[in-house]
Amino acid sequence: MTIVPEGVFHWFLTLVTGGFAGLWVIHDLVFLIRLAGADRRDPLVADKWFGYVLGMVMGLIGVLGALRFNGVLAG
Repeated sequence: MTIVPEGVFHWFLTLVTGGFAGLWVIHDLVFLIRLAGADRRDPLVADKWFGYVLGMVMGLIGVLGALRFNGVLAG
């Protein structure tokens, strides 16, 4: 006996994973845009820039994984 049907669980995982990852990309993109005018030679600015770009890469991996999980992207 299952609690929810497989399709519901499938879409729940997609929305949670892909949604969270997509929001993470947008969040880091906004902070990266705010950081655009700062001096990149400053170590604190460079560290923030690196962190935001890495966060966006991880978010994109999550979004692409959710799309592949649903068969939108062939793999």
